[in-house]
Amino acid sequence: MKYEIVEITKSNVNDYKRLDIVAFHWSAPGACGEHGGVVFVTKEGLIYHTNYLYEITDDELLKIFPPLSSFRPGIVGGGYFPPSWKDKYLGLGNYLVVHESIWDDFSNTAHNELKRLNEAGNGEKAILYQIWVEVVLKVLK
Repeated sequence: MKYEIVEITKSNVNDYKRLDIVAFHWSAPGACGEHGGVVFVTKEGLIYHTNYLYEITDDELLKIFPPLSSFRPGIVGGGYFPPSWKDKYLGLGNYLVVHESIWDDFSNTAHNELKRLNEAGNGEKAILYQIWVEVVLKVLK
């Protein structure tokens, strides 16, 4: 599935205040993958990316998505997540957080999609880290 990702940078961060986010992926400093990367998906199916270590400040990030002020991920899973949000630790410092309004549909769709991909078998095991955006977009349709 092809989709466009809007980059939120120092120069355009003020254009994106209080996005209506339904799911996000957050990478800890030192995580496997992009350290400090954050990908948001909105209720409208728009996708945004930024980096809180190298691109924008923590304060700017909170203006985009205020519920992050109560987000306290654990070292290897667990932690505290904003009320009305469910988390899935993806491993190696990567967290997926989904709003409870779509959590059940997301979980069921993700399970079915992973099962389908793994049964189709191309020699590699499909993992949620790779397909979560597509699953959220499918749920939002």
